[in-house]
Amino acid sequence: MRIRTKLLWTLGSISLIPPIAAYVSLINNPRISFALLMNEYEARQGIAAEQLQSDLRAISSAVEESLSETYRIQVEPKQRKDAERQRRLANSAVQSGVAAFERDLGTITQSTAQQSKEILAVGEPPDAVDQRETQLLTELRELFPDLKSSAEKFAKLSDGDSSAEGEFVQEVFEPEVGEKLGRIVQELASEADRGAEEDRRNIELALKHSYRQSILVVLFGLAVSAVLAAVISRAVIGPIHKLRDAALQLGHGKMDTRIVLQSKDELGELAGSFNLMADDLAKLLKERGQAQDELSGAHERLKNSMGELESRNREAGALSEMADLLQSCFTLEEASGVIASSAQKLFHGFSGALLVFSASRNILEATTTWGPSSPAERVFGPNDCWALRRGSLHHSASDEGAVRCSHFGASSRLPSLCTPLMAHGETLGVLCLVTEPIGSAGPQTSISEFNAKLAVSVAEQAALSFANLKLREKLRYQSVRDPLTGLFNRRYLDESLEREIPNAIRKNRSLGVVMIDVDRFKNFNDMFGHDAGDTVLRELGDYLAKFIRRGDLACRYGGEEFTLILPESSLEDTRRRAEELRISVHQLSIKHRDIVLGKVTLSLGVAVLPDHGTTAVELLAAADGALLRAKKEGRDRVLIAEVSPNRPR
Repeated sequence: MRIRTKLLWTLGSISLIPPIAAYVSLINNPRISFALLMNEYEARQGIAAEQLQSDLRAISSAVEESLSETYRIQVEPKQRKDAERQRRLANSAVQSGVAAFERDLGTITQSTAQQSKEILAVGEPPDAVDQRETQLLTELRELFPDLKSSAEKFAKLSDGDSSAEGEFVQEVFEPEVGEKLGRIVQELASEADRGAEEDRRNIELALKHSYRQSILVVLFGLAVSAVLAAVISRAVIGPIHKLRDAALQLGHGKMDTRIVLQSKDELGELAGSFNLMADDLAKLLKERGQAQDELSGAHERLKNSMGELESRNREAGALSEMADLLQSCFTLEEASGVIASSAQKLFHGFSGALLVFSASRNILEATTTWGPSSPAERVFGPNDCWALRRGSLHHSASDEGAVRCSHFGASSRLPSLCTPLMAHGETLGVLCLVTEPIGSAGPQTSISEFNAKLAVSVAEQAALSFANLKLREKLRYQSVRDPLTGLFNRRYLDESLEREIPNAIRKNRSLGVVMIDVDRFKNFNDMFGHDAGDTVLRELGDYLAKFIRRGDLACRYGGEEFTLILPESSLEDTRRRAEELRISVHQLSIKHRDIVLGKVTLSLGVAVLPDHGTTAVELLAAADGALLRAKKEGRDRVLIAEVSPNRPR
């Protein structure tokens, strides 16, 4: 046999055996077939999970549209017919969405069951992803009757124009669809993606295993070719052996393999071409590896960025919702409750407390706390908190050398954060956060910079809200209080009478009114100055505030005149109380700048409902008339208003 023929046989063996063996090993590899089948099941389940999410969104959208049409019926009665038609369509869409959800749930359940049969058929145990998917589907099937029942109840409430429709959606339907089912379906989709990713990795492993088998077959073919080429002259086969050995080394990853052959024939040219190919291949593989590393890093960074972005969006939404709710609060307790609720959403894994200064500003008191690891002290001094000392955020890590606020307790080593509540240049309190232990692994060792910035934002919102509430309370106080005496003013008196008189008439009860005037008040001003007169009015105001009963009302009517409102007080009781006041005022010793101003006497006029009037104007006029008579008859006395002969009895 000629050398050319032998070479052709050898080259034919080398060329045909490896691809045939590789093809057979790839086609008949059961691991690849099984991984491909599992990947197909996971892809179907992922699509079905996304369809379940779409069904939930469609149900929520239809419910919102139905509520919108109900609202349109209430505010635009002329469009009631069209709104009712649209609402029926929306309610029908809700039922259709529930039916679609049930259908898609059945599809994914059937796919999962078939996948489990395939896994058991090959003797493989179900992995953690398959078990979790089965568990989630079981939870969905258990929750579906509640969804269906809620949808039917919503349709009944909506079609029946029930006022409880909105409350049912907010308290029952939305938590069930948006939180329970939505969370489970989202986790199911994530588990399907995770299973698909694991199946793709299994395919890659099976392919790598098949590649190794193919390489072994190639080596076997090369050995056969070596036997066939042994009969050829060493001068012809030697260079081919070198070329073969270099190719094998290059195939095994030795990218620095080169052929040293000084021949000037075709084999020498082939060796030179091989060396050029090896150089290009090494360069290409190096660039490919770098590109893969960069792509993997970019993909991981993108995943982390997307997760962080979603988290930031949720936190921004919660922060915006807290700001809106704080604007609607009327009391410090309401605002504290809103902040505690929002803080639990914003700071997962944290306990905390919100503390404000007392009126004396020497202690801080907790208005609300949350979490199992909330600060140990609910009342402490400002010097116990480093954030209040520094006037800025203070972060304590878990290490031994950390500077820690004493109000967290001497034994606490949990990372903590304190942020002062400052608004309009005033420190109102402090927001305290502390991490919670997480199982046997313990708590985190420090608090992230983002959580610190978020705590500052929450503290700023809380401080502005508290400052606005204090300002609102101050303005309300100023609008109804007399600044000199601290008693209620004329405006509050008129408002109170408008409320108390109808209430007394409705309950068939009496209401006493006493008009009071300081006798010869002008003498105090003339003899001691207007500051002394203000002192007299201030002391008398303090005395009246202590003299009245709980439920009575003392007001400054104007100038040196005062008014008492005594609910459920008869004429005799009112006169007796007025007389007691007149006598007790004699005992007052009022000083101004260490000068005793002299005895204060009062003239008082008494009127009661209904004897002297049934309106505020009539009662005040009657009591004022009695007061004028008391002053004309010599002052320092109590007189009862005269009953008009024309008044019905």
